[in-house]
Amino acid sequence: MANPFYIGRFDGLKAGPANSGAFAVYWNPAGLAQGRTLIHLHTLGVNRHATFDRYAEENDVPSALAAVNAGENITGSIGFVPAFAMAHGLSLGQFDLGFGLSTFIDRAGRTNWRKNFAAPSEIPGAVDGPQRWATINTNLLILSTGIGFGLKYNPWRISIGVTPIYNYAQLSTVRARNPDGGERVVDESGRLAEGRILFDDGEGSGLGWVAGLRWAPNDEWLFGLAWHRAVPYEIKGQAHISFGRAEESHAPAAFELPVPHTIRAEAAIEIDSNLIIRPQVSWAQWSIFEDQKAINTDNGEVVLNQARNFEDVFAYRVALDWTVSERVIVHMSGQFETGATPIDTFEPGLAESDNWEIGAGTTIDVTDAISAGVSFTWQQFEDAEVRNSVQKPLMNGYYTDQRQYLSLDLEFEL
Repeated sequence: MANPFYIGRFDGLKAGPANSGAFAVYWNPAGLAQGRTLIHLHTLGVNRHATFDRYAEENDVPSALAAVNAGENITGSIGFVPAFAMAHGLSLGQFDLGFGLSTFIDRAGRTNWRKNFAAPSEIPGAVDGPQRWATINTNLLILSTGIGFGLKYNPWRISIGVTPIYNYAQLSTVRARNPDGGERVVDESGRLAEGRILFDDGEGSGLGWVAGLRWAPNDEWLFGLAWHRAVPYEIKGQAHISFGRAEESHAPAAFELPVPHTIRAEAAIEIDSNLIIRPQVSWAQWSIFEDQKAINTDNGEVVLNQARNFEDVFAYRVALDWTVSERVIVHMSGQFETGATPIDTFEPGLAESDNWEIGAGTTIDVTDAISAGVSFTWQQFEDAEVRNSVQKPLMNGYYTDQRQYLSLDLEFEL
């Protein structure tokens, strides 16, 4: 139940609509219209560290339960994500024609919160930490395969392209849950009341596409524009629900998970023969994510309903490519991105505030036909303090989040 977190870093700091490598099949298929054959192998290492400190007073937690329903918890994980792309181009007189194929993961999320083994043993659920009413652990994966086509009209130096994409999604998540949306751990009789809801084996698919345009009015200027179409997923799986000591129930369920329209624009401007500057701006229509429901598909009952009210996201990025020698290029980048999550709908595991990115990397031509690239990016989210939560149970508290990305790229020209 990440945003879902965006992890697309294909081709490292050369990412964007001006990309002319094999991963143009993803960034901008208009870039495929070149007379060469490329194979690109990509691996991304991701590290995340986030905390949530749930306030007792602001969440109406009585002092007797502060050790159970309040306090700080931490989540963090390291993952490695592979991707593959290939491209082949033909020159046909005044036209260049290109084709591409890619398999990739650009959205995924994993959240595993630390266990609180010091929690009172008489409250079994307390071991999962104070954030458990929002999420205990979650795994999300969207695996995509695209086949792209690009066409360039050489007299006008303009290209267009499109990549249809098939997306397959998997989701599982578990959280504490009470029938009234509250956070009681025991009922009036002193019996265990806290329950669990597990959504498991969730699967869904959707068709999307990327459409792109490139124009190079001269040898010093290049403009790229790409539109990634929205994909609304309905992920179907099994809901397993237990409340206190009642017998666990099971039902088929469906989750709504929208991925928004995204538009990116980038220019590549040659300052001199050794330096290129690439400003980029992007927009993602996260305002389509108003709420998130899990519905029992047998009877239409809403099993879970969470307010989202996300806002559109804007990102502003500048990258530099500096040729330091015949075979070595150094890359640097900086980015500011607005957050999707309003402060009142923050919750652990599903919240992103305004953030900054800074990155550095290099591309080395190992031979005339083989290039290797490495880049490192630090993404720092602004700390968020929530005192007006609309979630049920309330999720007032202090949130931090930071992520690091290591991109390794190897491209072959055949």
